[in-house]
Amino acid sequence: MRPTWFGIACLVATTASFAEEPSMRFQKEISSLKKSDESLVAVVLDADVYAATQVGLADLRVQDAERASLPFFLRKSQDLVSKSVRRKTWTAANPSLKPLENGGLEITLEQGEGDAQPNGLSVVTPLHNFEQRVRVFTSADGKVWDPSGAETVIFDYSRYMDVRSDSVPFAASSRKHIRVVIDDVTSEQESELLELTRRLSGTEESERTERVTIDRRPFRIDRIEFYEETSQQSVKGDRKLNYPIAGLKVAEDQKTHQTIVTIDTRREPLTSFKLDSPSKNFSRSCVIEVQEQQGTQILWRQVGSATLSRIDFKNLQREQLTVSFPETRQVQYRLVIDNRDSPPLTVNGVIAEGNVYELVYFTAKNKSCRLAYGDPEAKAPDYDTAAIQALLTERFSPEVVTLGNEAQLSETNPVGWKLSHLLNDPRLLTMVIGILVMGLGWGLYSAVKRLDNQSPPAGPDS
Repeated sequence: MRPTWFGIACLVATTASFAEEPSMRFQKEISSLKKSDESLVAVVLDADVYAATQVGLADLRVQDAERASLPFFLRKSQDLVSKSVRRKTWTAANPSLKPLENGGLEITLEQGEGDAQPNGLSVVTPLHNFEQRVRVFTSADGKVWDPSGAETVIFDYSRYMDVRSDSVPFAASSRKHIRVVIDDVTSEQESELLELTRRLSGTEESERTERVTIDRRPFRIDRIEFYEETSQQSVKGDRKLNYPIAGLKVAEDQKTHQTIVTIDTRREPLTSFKLDSPSKNFSRSCVIEVQEQQGTQILWRQVGSATLSRIDFKNLQREQLTVSFPETRQVQYRLVIDNRDSPPLTVNGVIAEGNVYELVYFTAKNKSCRLAYGDPEAKAPDYDTAAIQALLTERFSPEVVTLGNEAQLSETNPVGWKLSHLLNDPRLLTMVIGILVMGLGWGLYSAVKRLDNQSPPAGPDS
């Protein structure tokens, strides 16, 4: 039987990996929710997770008690800001008016059975340049009235600036009777015309009298409009968090006149460093550098720069001590401050700030889960997260759960042979090439030998 060298070489080169699933090195238990139905939850990653994971966080897995992986959506956490949005307005029908003895006005309104529950009203008036105090009362039977909301001042200051507010918020309720009390609806205004009287004695002025006209103007109301407001959240920006640094070293380079601050971290997704220094009245250029390997050399690559400054003299106090850079996950950074011929700055510390990442997923009632992580060879999972993303788009807020203490997985074994390991191992590649050369040589030798055996015998004319 002839040896099939080529087949043996192909078998060696295509040996499959013995590790079908990622071999995670660490785990953290995830706190569970005591709820009776399925919940949308979010867990925020911490420094332990960042220290042991890949740059792209591909080696994250959320697992249940049976170690089955749960689909999750990885997202950068955002800072949200709430604002009130009016989604419905309507005119109050059939108002009844009653002047009060103190000059105020009482307006009684009734809601219909099918009307929505307002949480505010607007006093619509054509007037400008006014200021009125408004109070709102509500009643269930139209007899006993209770105050609703705080006293509100409506105003128009267009004489000075285009500033106007005619809204009066109050608490929404099922009560159908609403009473609006406006204090002193007659306002006094100075006329824009000035009456001037002069008395002359000969050619000289002996007396001058100025008179300003005061107009008493009633507060005209066109209508009362109810409105219904709802709170709406919008994204303000990426959520930031201060991460503790793992180590700090400050050195002075006398040749280059630079202060070099070496910062050790746990590979959090950092975006800025803020210098902690008691020095005053300075302005220094500064760069942030990270290590980068090019071939056999390790170089420092710049990722950010800024001018650090502080002015502190009498009443003038101004400072800018932050250096920002694109999100980076490195073990070590270097902050280089150019002092020129000035004395070096005193550096007490550095405050590291970065982005926050969280995993969002569905979990069942009282179902315990864990976060497994820490495999440099793991590939990012491709989950169906359309439902999760749709809920997040509609501003559904997931319940926040927390991570427990880090534990090393007891079943962690060395990663088995993988195709990527074989292709990148020079010893195995040399062996495969040698086998292929030997197989090719053997094949050529066998072919030549067969040709010699099949050659016809020489004739008499040869």
